[in-house]
Amino acid sequence: MRGVVERKLLAVVAADMVGFSRLIEDDEINLLSRQKNQLNTIIKPEIENFNGEIIKTTGDGFLAIFPSALDAVQSSISIQNGIYENELDNANDKRIRFRIGIHVGDVVLDDGDIFGNTVNIASRLESISDAGNICITNDVYQSIKNLKPLDIENIGEQFLKNISQKVQVYKINIFEGDIKKIQQNHLLTEANQETRFCSSFDGTIIAYASIGKGTPFLKAPNFVSSLEHDWRNPMWTHMYRFLAKEYTLYRFDQRGNGLSDLDPENINFESFVKDMEAVVNNSQINKFPIFGISQGCSVSIAYAHKYPEKVTHLILVGGYARGRAKRGNSDYKEKFELEKNMILNGWENENPAFRQFFSSTMIPDGTKEQMNSFNNVMKVSTSAKNAVKIISANDQIDVSELLPKLNIPTIIFHIKNDARVPISESKFMAANIKNSKFVPLNGNNHVILDNDEGWPIFQKELKNFLK
Repeated sequence: MRGVVERKLLAVVAADMVGFSRLIEDDEINLLSRQKNQLNTIIKPEIENFNGEIIKTTGDGFLAIFPSALDAVQSSISIQNGIYENELDNANDKRIRFRIGIHVGDVVLDDGDIFGNTVNIASRLESISDAGNICITNDVYQSIKNLKPLDIENIGEQFLKNISQKVQVYKINIFEGDIKKIQQNHLLTEANQETRFCSSFDGTIIAYASIGKGTPFLKAPNFVSSLEHDWRNPMWTHMYRFLAKEYTLYRFDQRGNGLSDLDPENINFESFVKDMEAVVNNSQINKFPIFGISQGCSVSIAYAHKYPEKVTHLILVGGYARGRAKRGNSDYKEKFELEKNMILNGWENENPAFRQFFSSTMIPDGTKEQMNSFNNVMKVSTSAKNAVKIISANDQIDVSELLPKLNIPTIIFHIKNDARVPISESKFMAANIKNSKFVPLNGNNHVILDNDEGWPIFQKELKNFLK
């Protein structure tokens, strides 16, 4: 194969370890040892057993080819079973799990590597597969649909990132019962969430995920978010696990962030609201609370005003109806230019000194672990260029005229000495949203951390509010 360009009809398997970044940060030596063992004792032998060939291995996955779709599926099932059994002794949040995508079609082989749309589709299928399971296209399904006793679920036409047309997708459920059982405990991770993509009004692809059990509960995105990497961040894991214990938590990456399109044509408030519309429509949820943090509060307010029949409750935390440019602050332009220059000059540097400025305004009372984690997630979530565009868009927000028009049960939380958004902005919302409840919390952070004095108060108040 090497040195010769060929075109062949092949089945392509793309596999990726779920939560690799989080796992390797937790225990690098142990993870790499287990990963190497699984590659040599499970993955390679099972690929060879079904006439396949590994084309490449990456730090957290592999790409393989097979002469038939049937071989590819049977090999992948054997791999998933082997890894599952190998990891049973580890806790849910420590387990290695793989997502696998399979497509069949023409592949270009050149100098030991493979190229073409078939490869791209397999790789994108992997990203929407559940941990421990397999996603396949209709072409693969037609070859294996009579294979017994597989649990195959038609999940319909799906948007795949950077693929121009929708793709008909089927899911091979291998450990569906186990996944649901695990979701009953509090140690949920990104391995337990289901990721999907949808197209917004301007063609921008938005990534969203669901996790947990119960009625739907929608979280609006906030500044820098990543469906995967947020699980590395102790700023968020306690909140997600708490919400997913009682609800099916839906959240999505803001355009320009995380798994959503990183180079969208539009980054403005109107597009943020329309992205929420796209997620709700694609996920087909109805009658749900919306949970907004920071600028997510304004997006939540605008959506609730437009679709009051869909929204049962509003939960607003550390938020505002008026961006910084709309609050009458004479020094706004000077502060914005300072932040802009800091972002453009330091956001993408390996040295986190510039990003540390934002961490210190978000969680001044955070632990070193929380600070370092937020520094890292900021860098991988979005680019410096996008960060500036998002901050600029947020600063121009003004939904104050919508507040008295809301007739939805609303609770507003704000930490008293929040350095990022003054508590006066939440008081302004509370004064203008009729019958809203305002709950001030002690502390200095912008985000409610699990070691904050206000965390147990937030949990209690939220439970009572949603009864």
